[in-house]
Amino acid sequence: MNTLKRTLLIIGGSLALLSAVLVIHIRMVTKDGPKGHLANMQLARIDFQDVLNTEAAAHVRNTVNAMPGVMHARVNAERTNLVYAYERGKQDQDAVLAVVDGLTETPSQKLVVSAAEAASGCPAMEKDGVQDRLGRWIAGIVH
Repeated sequence: MNTLKRTLLIIGGSLALLSAVLVIHIRMVTKDGPKGHLANMQLARIDFQDVLNTEAAAHVRNTVNAMPGVMHARVNAERTNLVYAYERGKQDQDAVLAVVDGLTETPSQKLVVSAAEAASGCPAMEKDGVQDRLGRWIAGIVH
């Protein structure tokens, strides 16, 4: 019986230690999340007609990131677009577009999703890919 207690104690202690390491690791690698409710968060994209140079892309990203209510702005130089998350009620797509238009000579326009595109699901997922199949499987269980 002494061996069983010792084995259970070692296993329990190891699990507690691993759990603590996991919690500390997650806390260290994640940034503070949005302070508002996630239902108020919106993802938006601005497309550029031409490729931005490195300096212009960094300037656009940093300026948009610094705007109130904007989070996680990223410029994709290869695809010539800016993708950002913002909090509705604190920021507006048109205001961000106006700022971006003032930062660069390159013409830009905000992405407007049609009803057909919205009904087709997430544009980032490839059809019949692993994520798409997993999403349909989970939706089938939930619904």
